[in-house]
Amino acid sequence: MEVIIIKIPIQSTKKDVKNFLNELMTILNSQNFNEDNDLIIIRSTKDDIQFSTRYLMLDLDYDTSDIVERLKELTLAEYSETLIDKDDSNPPLLFVFGKSIDNKLVYIKLKIKGNTSKKILCLSFHYARHNMNFPYK
Repeated sequence: MEVIIIKIPIQSTKKDVKNFLNELMTILNSQNFNEDNDLIIIRSTKDDIQFSTRYLMLDLDYDTSDIVERLKELTLAEYSETLIDKDDSNPPLLFVFGKSIDNKLVYIKLKIKGNTSKKILCLSFHYARHNMNFPYK
């Protein structure tokens, strides 16, 4: 029997996206922020290598610091959708953004984990495979 995974995006309110971005900026701009410990970038290799974080980092000659700088630039207008994280329900929401970098659309999927010691989990930072919608553009 074949299992079909259904992705159901939701649209967070402007207020919720702004709150997420404010929390993200607070973490990234904190004097205590350490990109090696406080930012977890998932670099798994996918079947379509050109849509992987590794490929984008090699293609743009990016390192972790470059990704941090792009995350600091995220805006409400770049918000696309919110997904439910089927692999981690604490917290369950993944915020998806699309950012133009070198005239290419980059798909960015993030969540913030932890209560006292917060970490940013970047599950996706790769060229967009499909068109993206931007409800607050």
